[in-house]
Amino acid sequence: MIKRTQRIYLVLIVLLIAGFIINLCSGPTWFSPLTVLHPQPGLQAQTILSVRLPRALASVLVGAELAVAGQLLQTISRNPIADPAILGVNSGANLALIVGTVLGIPFTIRARFGLALVGALLAFCVVLGLSLTRNGMQPLRLILGGSIFSGFLVSVAYAVSLLTQTTAQYRTLLVGGFSGVTYDSVWLLALILLIVLLAIVYLRNSLTILTLNDQLAQSLGSKRNGTRVLASILIVLAAGGCVAVAGNIAFVGLGIPQCIAIISGHRFKQTVGQVLLAGGAFLSFGDALAKSARPPFELPLGALSAILGGIFLFAFLWRKQGALTT
Repeated sequence: MIKRTQRIYLVLIVLLIAGFIINLCSGPTWFSPLTVLHPQPGLQAQTILSVRLPRALASVLVGAELAVAGQLLQTISRNPIADPAILGVNSGANLALIVGTVLGIPFTIRARFGLALVGALLAFCVVLGLSLTRNGMQPLRLILGGSIFSGFLVSVAYAVSLLTQTTAQYRTLLVGGFSGVTYDSVWLLALILLIVLLAIVYLRNSLTILTLNDQLAQSLGSKRNGTRVLASILIVLAAGGCVAVAGNIAFVGLGIPQCIAIISGHRFKQTVGQVLLAGGAFLSFGDALAKSARPPFELPLGALSAILGGIFLFAFLWRKQGALTT
């Protein structure tokens, strides 16, 4: 079992490194890995160090954070198809960014992060309120309410951008992508990931116990409500930061944790590292495809991840249906 886990980690690390290198080399003009390591002084070196490197780093960090946020949400809700994007967290952050900048708030990374955090938190509170009943949180209501509310927020965001004739300005926010990412964004994402990982280390045992039913978790001494509140704060923090940098990217938080669960099981403490690595690798390859498939134009990264995530979702539901009928 230990050797199998080690092999999985090795494969994921190799995929992450390969995705990072391919993303660094790809674009309207492809560079060889040797060129990336030893760029010619001038425009080539500036392109690699100032444009492609922060973008490649940001794609790894955003993929890792969205995947871990999805795993946290699936753990505290005990719902295998929970995802910050499906539950309106990403859409709330996106709408807050657009409304805030339309009202004249500076479009700096700090301001974007603050707006995204507020929007994500408000959206999450609304969806959580829709899912609560006298018997506690209902997973089905969480997913249905979140999906409907998320669609509503996306429609409002598009309406605001159309009415203010700023659709082109907010294209990255609406469709997702890493165009124009700077090192300031990379440092912000790195700080968020550090906070999330430190908190997960502190909560790892409680989060693992949460996968059990409430009665058994309580008998083992788990503080369910406190753990869920702290995990919710981490989800909002990670999702808000990712939207502030890369816009609305869906399904990473849904597909990656479930793929790892199929391979390694549902134990949070044992799989969170694998989810982190797989999320970073997935979005690295996705960003490389988005910017190199049809140069000089970029494909919307949110649409690419949604297509891949949608394929996975159908396959997952088909697999579950097959298991129930056998």
